Amino acid sequence: MIRPSFARTALRVAIRPVSGPSIPAQAIFIPSTTRLFTSTPLILKKNKGANTKSPKQKIRVVEDDEAGANDDPGAGEVVISEVLEKTEAKIEKAVHWAKAVIFEGVERGRGRVTPALLDSVRVSLPDNPGQCHLNAVASITTKGNALFVEIWDTDATKHVESAIHQANLPGISPQKTGANTLKIPISRPTTEQRAEILRSLSNTVEAAKQQIRIARTDGFKHLGGRKSNGTDEIQKLVDEASKDLDGQMVLAKKEFEKA
Repeated sequence: MIRPSFARTALRVAIRPVSGPSIPAQAIFIPSTTRLFTSTPLILKKNKGANTKSPKQKIRVVEDDEAGANDDPGAGEVVISEVLEKTEAKIEKAVHWAKAVIFEGVERGRGRVTPALLDSVRVSLPDNPGQCHLNAVASITTKGNALFVEIWDTDATKHVESAIHQANLPGISPQKTGANTLKIPISRPTTEQRAEILRSLSNTVEAAKQQIRIARTDGFKHLGGRKSNGTDEIQKLVDEASKDLDGQMVLAKKEFEKA
């Protein structure tokens, strides 16, 4: 018996055995593109692509400021959200202080005797850094047409008295009546005194706006200049705060007209 043989060429011929010599061999044509007799499976590897994961990057702001020489054109890497947060805190502090003074002025213009008249007083003590609110070191009560301030620590009395004077509140003049007690007579303000209170409140608003502008300038510098990313948000905070303070002054003037 003749064993078939296979030629691995473009033309593969399979020889089939025959029973007689008179029958020629038959050729079977197999396309060369057909894969024959393979025992190796096809393995397709999935392309995972480039690694898209990356750590959180800080926003890099490198922009030239064309608005003025006071700006820093090389601010480097900054996180805009942090600058906005700090700037907003400074602006809110200035607005809160101005509103407290305006409220006190309105109460004073009405001639009302209330501890709120001393809300803006801040006391500096030798043993404590910074300043503290008056009600953190003393109690404030009303009796008749006067305020009474009782200081808990006798040694702090002179510092409290000095703080009330330095607050420059119209018509507020403390009188020492004991080792740790101050009396502040409150009389109904005259027309001239009300006008003075209004002028004082206007100065307070302008001082607050100045602090707001300083906060804006600092924010712009940290961002890299007036045309850097994030400056529009800071300017929006400034505009809103200024509008709020102007509205408070309008209301204060209306209250004084009623008095």
